[in-house]
Amino acid sequence: MTTRSSLLLAVRFVFGRAGNINAARRIRGGIIGVGLSLVPLVVVLQVADGMIAGITARYIEAGSYHVQAIARQAPQAEELERSLEALSSLPGVRLATVERQGLGLAAAGERRTAVTIRAVEPDLRDRDPGLREYIEFSAGEWDLGPGGILVGEYVARQLGLGPGDAVRLLTARTLSGGRILPRTRTFTVRGVLSSGYADLDRLWVFVPYAEGAPMLPQESSRFVVGVKIDDPLALANPLFRAPSRASEERAVGIVESVRTTLGPGFRVATWFESERAKYMSFKTTKDLLIFIMVLIVIVAVVNISSTLVMLVLEKQEEIAIIKSFGASPAGIMYAFVVAGLLLGAMGTALGVSVGLAIAVNINEVLAALEWMINAAAWAASALAGLFTEVTHVPVELLSGEYYLQEIPIAIRLPDLVLVTILTLVLATAAAWFPARRAARVRPLDVLARH
Repeated sequence: MTTRSSLLLAVRFVFGRAGNINAARRIRGGIIGVGLSLVPLVVVLQVADGMIAGITARYIEAGSYHVQAIARQAPQAEELERSLEALSSLPGVRLATVERQGLGLAAAGERRTAVTIRAVEPDLRDRDPGLREYIEFSAGEWDLGPGGILVGEYVARQLGLGPGDAVRLLTARTLSGGRILPRTRTFTVRGVLSSGYADLDRLWVFVPYAEGAPMLPQESSRFVVGVKIDDPLALANPLFRAPSRASEERAVGIVESVRTTLGPGFRVATWFESERAKYMSFKTTKDLLIFIMVLIVIVAVVNISSTLVMLVLEKQEEIAIIKSFGASPAGIMYAFVVAGLLLGAMGTALGVSVGLAIAVNINEVLAALEWMINAAAWAASALAGLFTEVTHVPVELLSGEYYLQEIPIAIRLPDLVLVTILTLVLATAAAWFPARRAARVRPLDVLARH
């Protein structure tokens, strides 16, 4: 039996007349089962990658820097200026700046809230395209002139602030003997900002470096030299692949140059090293979700095996006749393996297509689902309100308090190729048992029963 004959036989088994309606339904069920199992896997892969990429970009562009150098003690102004000039001249470095970070208390009227004070250079946004991309203003604008302050949306809501309002910042320095020396300064709100990820910017306030740095005591704040480079994802990390080996080597060289330039008085860390626990939690969550989805795919692929087993039982007479005309057991087995591969390929095409369609439009899909859920809940509340008092609380599927306000779309072809290959391999493996059973059909035994 030739390879071409086996292929034609496999196509006949899958696409030809199935013999009865139940067999055709089982074949369609096997295809649809694989497809439906792949839809959540593809969506999870693409959405998880988009979420991780979006959150990571906001952390390294707006929340910190690509490379951070934390001073063990504040350097002298002249020495710092020379270091910043040297860092800015390094090949591949697009920004070198200073920042003082610490905790404080913000107060407006009778309202108070803890804040993270970021004392930065007033022209930082103009010099940093990454910060410009991810910082948006719901009111006001970036203006860190004398006495100006920029507050995050959460702080603005807590204190009831808007552009033009006054807010007091309170910090405290511990003196010898345990005494506490408070420092208070009043600023004017110039803007209300957001990075699009509330968990990151929840407590942010930005103040001019010249005014904010003296307020923050050395023992409870940190002095940071922030460096941004051309290709931050080339720095060693388990989340993203470096574009090339050369870019990875250049990134490593920049980090070493930063260490050499600043000297032993600074502790230098890449964006991944400074927030390792957070980024590893992202990766672990994604891996766990993928593992669960793969288990679902395996269960669905096993359905192909059961479909082919039933097909072998129904086609025993046809198999016996074909073998009587000289078909080899290996040829019959090959035909059923190919049949399993065909079922898996059709299911994969269906699942990947639908999964990609949902992933690309995930924001619209979630918005539609949210609208339908809220519409149904409102109708139920209105009906129940005829008999008792009911308060309808709107449902948010993707709350901006915990997730990105909008999920970035990240289609990664290598992941889709891997999913496709894995599914086809599993489908082929699932067809192996029924294929061997078909190869062992004995024509005399089958024909003797008829």
